[in-house]
Amino acid sequence: METDISRVWLTYLVMAVHRTGLAPISKQRLHRLVYLSNCLAPIFEATPASAQIVKYKRGPFYPVVQWELDRLTAMGVLNVANIAYIQDKDGWWQYADYSVGAKARDVIDYCNGIEYGRCLDRYLTEVTTAFASLRSEVLDGVALQDENFARRGATMDTFIDFSTEEQNLSVQTARDFKAVMPGGFAPSRKEELFLYLRFLEAVSKEAA
Repeated sequence: METDISRVWLTYLVMAVHRTGLAPISKQRLHRLVYLSNCLAPIFEATPASAQIVKYKRGPFYPVVQWELDRLTAMGVLNVANIAYIQDKDGWWQYADYSVGAKARDVIDYCNGIEYGRCLDRYLTEVTTAFASLRSEVLDGVALQDENFARRGATMDTFIDFSTEEQNLSVQTARDFKAVMPGGFAPSRKEELFLYLRFLEAVSKEAA
């Protein structure tokens, strides 16, 4: 995940979280939303900030994203609160909640001056809106049911690569919905996104 791109991605994403009423967002949920936004980026012809991840025992987690979150917090772009350290069956874990900081709007206004920023803003707003539309009780679980993360044979510590269309099972599944639409109806990109996350919601409820 290239540094400058990941910071911009995270700033837009947390702003979208704010706009959709999900802020403050927990560290765990934010990492999972980052992951889903990477998986589904090709639907909107966006380039994922990272198209690889190691299957971690606590679910999708990017060490480099955590470093960038800490950096953005120090810069005043994001706010962090409710920091706590706990130890459970999986070892030590830091809890934290993130929200937009005083300088977030300046960053977004600057990045919206270029086409890349405007396109990224539109995509991350769409994926976060779709995510926020799910039932609250499944928001932390849908990423665990994602087709890439839950792919057959992927055990803990497996390296998961979804950088190509053939490897990205999430996008393949999202696009397959058009095959079951009545009367040859072709869903839009936005509808594919919503349908896929609704699919993960249903799978999460069954797995609970």
